[in-house]
Amino acid sequence: KTSAVGAMGKRKTAKKVQKKARPRVMGSFDCMYCHHTGSIRISINKKAKIGNVRCSQCNVDWDTTTSALTEPIDIFCEWVDAAEEANAERPAARGGGSSSRASASRARGDDSDDDDQDAEDSDA
Repeated sequence: KTSAVGAMGKRKTAKKVQKKARPRVMGSFDCMYCHHTGSIRISINKKAKIGNVRCSQCNVDWDTTTSALTEPIDIFCEWVDAAEEANAERPAARGGGSSSRASASRARGDDSDDDDQDAEDSDA
């Protein structure tokens, strides 16, 4: 009889609430210039509102403005976008290829087909 009395008076314990694991944001990244793994370090100066990207291998350095909500992945993505944009502008400024040279010569009026017509016009 004593075992039945002891079971009735037992209090149930509440289950402990488990916290959900927050997804971790990457802290080190691969350099897109020298391709070293984990060589990019990102530092954020919250007071000055400046984010810095630096490669420990090739010493690439890039700064940007930040906000209170900026994370390292945001700065890395901005750096990649800025580098891709700069690389996209560079070939256009240089003249890119043979097709752009041909269009540039047409813009100047240096078409080789026009030489025959110019010669005929001067004979007439």
